[in-house]
Amino acid sequence: MELSIEILIKRSLKLYMKYGIRSVSMDDVAHELSVSKKTLYQMVKDKTDLVDQCIMLISEMTDMSGFCMDPKMNVIEKHIFIYKHITRMLSEINPSFEFDLKKYYPEQHLLFIKNRRQHIYDKMRIDLKQGIEEGYFREDIDIDKLTILNIIRIESFKETDIFEIYDVKIIDLLDELFNYHLHGIATSKGIEEYMKLTKDKN
Repeated sequence: MELSIEILIKRSLKLYMKYGIRSVSMDDVAHELSVSKKTLYQMVKDKTDLVDQCIMLISEMTDMSGFCMDPKMNVIEKHIFIYKHITRMLSEINPSFEFDLKKYYPEQHLLFIKNRRQHIYDKMRIDLKQGIEEGYFREDIDIDKLTILNIIRIESFKETDIFEIYDVKIIDLLDELFNYHLHGIATSKGIEEYMKLTKDKN
């Protein structure tokens, strides 16, 4: 397999997310890709350059502007789909990834956080408005405040040691949080649709 810059970035990001950034050296990346370090440095200037490009890839991965655009899906279906997407991403990221990014690459960390927040904010506002228009979400919810609260809740999962203290899995808590969230914003029509869809999945 011929090494391309796209493959280099994707495989490097996978290593960083699994083991953290600091613990993965350029030697580790070269070994993972079965190439020499000289080959890597022909494609990127150094590790910082590689991290920069990995952050750009994460931004593309978390851009949900075109996510769930199927007109046949109602907003409850979209909410469930996006929740599963976010859950998968959170469960795949080693906590040390963001810790290392914040400590050793502060500029990249700021960009990472800014992009993640903006993508979630933009997508959630659109979906909440759609839900109100379709009659699935309550008309009296404050869209802007609720969107910010959800960003805070999502980010808090990466900043706590509660999982180790209480021996609980992040996926289990996210399931309960999502259920709590839907019941808090949904109309009776929305809850009925949510129960129908989750029952079909079980």
